[in-house]
Amino acid sequence: MNGHRLCLECLGRPTHLTVVLIAGGGGTTNTWDKVQAPLSQFARVCSYDRQGLGRSDALNDRTPQSVVQIVSDLQGLLSAAHIPPPYILVGHSIGGLYARAFDTQYDAQVAGIVLLDSSHEEQIWRFAESEPEALIEYPRWKDQQFMSSQGFLAAGQHLAWRFSKPLIVIEHGIPPEPVWHQMQLDLASRSPQSRFITATHSSHYIQKLQPALVIDEVRSAIKECDPGTPLMPPE
Repeated sequence: MNGHRLCLECLGRPTHLTVVLIAGGGGTTNTWDKVQAPLSQFARVCSYDRQGLGRSDALNDRTPQSVVQIVSDLQGLLSAAHIPPPYILVGHSIGGLYARAFDTQYDAQVAGIVLLDSSHEEQIWRFAESEPEALIEYPRWKDQQFMSSQGFLAAGQHLAWRFSKPLIVIEHGIPPEPVWHQMQLDLASRSPQSRFITATHSSHYIQKLQPALVIDEVRSAIKECDPGTPLMPPE
């Protein structure tokens, strides 16, 4: 894609909707090892490795891709693999930010979104104000040009994204984090067709710690997006 090769793994027979799994920072197809195969029992589900990760080509100059490049790669990959829309995007961590960026660019291709403990575009400046210790994971957080390229907003700027379709927001519950919780609630407020869930037995990697919850909620999203889709009952 765009001059490099990306690893794509799809399971399940083609249906009207395709579930696209978008991993968080540093995540690969392995991020979804507890949910992709079970999801494939009732849906076509695809995961992939971004450039520089897993089995995809290395980055040419080791410079992290921008959110614009990541979204362009994903759309091009799905097109080249002949995986037509509509898509249900399932984004974990910063993968949730990428899902929203994809929707902003290609809204007509997106049927619904499931966010798993998603990053928030405002989180850098919100953490700087109230939980600066959380920024240890972002050593370049003061480099506004770089952070902007990653999809994060400058101090005082607010997320404009709105969504008119089914949206499921799942946050982690261990430990409870007030600022993170408020940002998750804000994401859930972005669609009139949203549901908010706390994964009470999970820290950040909900898809590994409570995979059954994720599977059930993706199943629900499919039904909400396409009520005519026949699905096997949960086991």
